[in-house]
Amino acid sequence: MTPSEPGRASRHAYERIADEYTRQIHDGSLHPGSALPSQSEMAERYGVSGIVIREVIRLLKSRGLIRTVRRRGSFVAEQLPDNHGAVPQEPVGEIERIRATPDPILRARLATELSTQYQIRLAELSSIRLAAIEDAYTSGVTATEIAQRLGLTKGRISQIRHPKV
Repeated sequence: MTPSEPGRASRHAYERIADEYTRQIHDGSLHPGSALPSQSEMAERYGVSGIVIREVIRLLKSRGLIRTVRRRGSFVAEQLPDNHGAVPQEPVGEIERIRATPDPILRARLATELSTQYQIRLAELSSIRLAAIEDAYTSGVTATEIAQRLGLTKGRISQIRHPKV
């Protein structure tokens, strides 16, 4: 990584380290089930604090690339996600950036702003979902079929209400 790479110079240490482990897992240097170095070894290797390494571990777990076993360490996941460990997009990246913000007041403000943005997105998605369900229902698809196509379990089929036609 060179400082001239766009958008890379401002990345936090935990993100750069997590991306390095992501690449190693993706390219097969670290095999499923293999142990990662201990947190103290990682901290020494990268010249960072244990707090930074804990963030690395948390980020790798959120990407579905590793699992941790209490008092034993971290291991590459046996089943990697379909995206082969690609760096996730929003909201996880934004959440990680907010968590890494040192000023608590700024962190709270950023979290509030992001929450509001996602509440708006969720409302939009909810209305799109409802319209799609209404369209399917008007086309003759039963509520049970709609629920099955959405992957809802039998106990959750009641979430599909007969839309007002």
